[in-house]
Amino acid sequence: MSEALLCEETQAKLAVSPLGRELLAIFQQENISTLFQPIVNLKKRSVYAFECLTRGPENSPLYSPINLFGLAMEQGCLLQMDVLARNVAIRNFVSASSFHQNQAKVFINVTVSSLLDKNHRSGKTLELLAQSQLDLSQVVIEITELQPIDDCEIFLTALNHYRSMGFKVAIDDLGSGYNGLKLWSAVKPDYVKIDKHFISNIDTQADKYRFMETILILAKGLGTKVIAEGVETEQELHILEKLGVDFVQGFLLKRPSALPTLSLAYKWPDKRQVTVNDNETVKVINKHYKWVEPSETVYEVSEFLLNNPDISFVPVVDKGQPIGMVWRHTLMNVLATQYGRNLHARKAIRKFMDEPLVYDVKTPLVDVSNDITEMGEQDKSAFIITQSGKYGGCGSFMDLLKVMTDLKIRSAKYANPLSGLPGNVPIQNKIQQYLNGNMAFKVIYVDVDHFKAYNDCYSFEQGDQVISAIANVLESVMTGKEGFVGHIGGDDFVIVTEEDYEMVSNRVLDEFYMVSQSFYTEEDRNRGGIRALDRDGESQFYPMMTLSLGVLLVHPDIFDHTQKLSSIATKAKKGAKSAGGNQYFVIDSRDYIED
Repeated sequence: MSEALLCEETQAKLAVSPLGRELLAIFQQENISTLFQPIVNLKKRSVYAFECLTRGPENSPLYSPINLFGLAMEQGCLLQMDVLARNVAIRNFVSASSFHQNQAKVFINVTVSSLLDKNHRSGKTLELLAQSQLDLSQVVIEITELQPIDDCEIFLTALNHYRSMGFKVAIDDLGSGYNGLKLWSAVKPDYVKIDKHFISNIDTQADKYRFMETILILAKGLGTKVIAEGVETEQELHILEKLGVDFVQGFLLKRPSALPTLSLAYKWPDKRQVTVNDNETVKVINKHYKWVEPSETVYEVSEFLLNNPDISFVPVVDKGQPIGMVWRHTLMNVLATQYGRNLHARKAIRKFMDEPLVYDVKTPLVDVSNDITEMGEQDKSAFIITQSGKYGGCGSFMDLLKVMTDLKIRSAKYANPLSGLPGNVPIQNKIQQYLNGNMAFKVIYVDVDHFKAYNDCYSFEQGDQVISAIANVLESVMTGKEGFVGHIGGDDFVIVTEEDYEMVSNRVLDEFYMVSQSFYTEEDRNRGGIRALDRDGESQFYPMMTLSLGVLLVHPDIFDHTQKLSSIATKAKKGAKSAGGNQYFVIDSRDYIED
């Protein structure tokens, strides 16, 4: 008897109530449907996977999954409903689409209660996959919490059984369930989905922004990919992109639908990009490598690798589109097993390819370097480079490292020796790049109020420590965000960014205030400043140091070069200083009328 079929005792129990009889009919007729909601890769801005969402019969109180699975749990048949939903989801996904042939992943919900059920029989999902064309490596088991985990050991044993067969694991709705971080720590999932509560209005609520920052730091340390759920506004999506979230899903991107589709409801605006010299993009390390079609056999590819011992990877390209990468060490390990060659030689190479790292030929080298550093890909050595979406070649990590080292050496020539930040030449070059791209951005001039008095009273050495601390504050605020931090000289700094200037400015002011307290003695802190001699030798009271931020909102088609822009940005800085410091003053370039 299939687990999805109910025993006579359960059927009799269901038959005594109207809702019970409706649930019984659902089991008997398998009268449930599956909706598919795409999970979008934010770096590639394309569909990465589909989550399978179960629905009961239309125009029924059991249409809602909350009601459907809630009643099943009350009636003691949650395991059977879980298995039925899983089977129907896989069948519908395979029959409704060809995406399983393109390595799209599918997220299938499994409740904690089912994994803990003593009647749970392993192998059902594998049986279904064997009958379909879906590879088990594409299936992600998404753990949904309907109750607390009382016996963690049994739960982990059941879950690790899935992992041992090759399934990936995701935790659903982190932050809303019973177990939260405890479950994350125990399971060590491949993916963690952040509950929509923390995503809603993340663009306006600083506590949610900081929560997501913390989660991303934790995820990076644990090797977990983050999926943000419930994205409904463009502003939320923008913040998640800037934070570096891996994947998103929500109504903004696409509502759940009966047919999985690669098209999205949302289209990213055609944003003009900052122009970058070719010698600072992956174009400079692009080399042509032999590629193979996905239908070529393992034998053919292995023979090529054996005849070319210096080659460690082979790109897989289908009709001009890069779809995978085959690594020498992985393929040779497969063939080196006792019956490896006999078992696998005739199989298509697509079965042994990895999802590749792919970058457009115009991608800045620094972006690729940051991605690879964050991912920590120790067993890979190259990425694919495309041009106009088609395969164009590959770049090796070693070549990337060499070029990045050269760029850093050249950049160091123009760096401020005290702060280590880029100096005037790279600052002007960066602003000019934005202007050449004819795009909107912000220039935030940062100046320290009452710095000279502090320098004179405490010491030049301690003054240098203040400058270093400001540089650290600015870099900390801009970490993970789109922008550039430079040191003009002395106590003058600049931020060039596309970010929300209000969020950046407020964080800079807040963080500097906290750091600045340690610069003063307790006596000076208590009286709110210091006494120092002015230029005439007279004793004068100087308040504690604050920052004045002059913000210039730069719009396309207003400035051709940096000279006029810098002049107006200086006026914004003076406006902040004249207002008393510890605040920012904004000039909109569209409204500015030069005297």
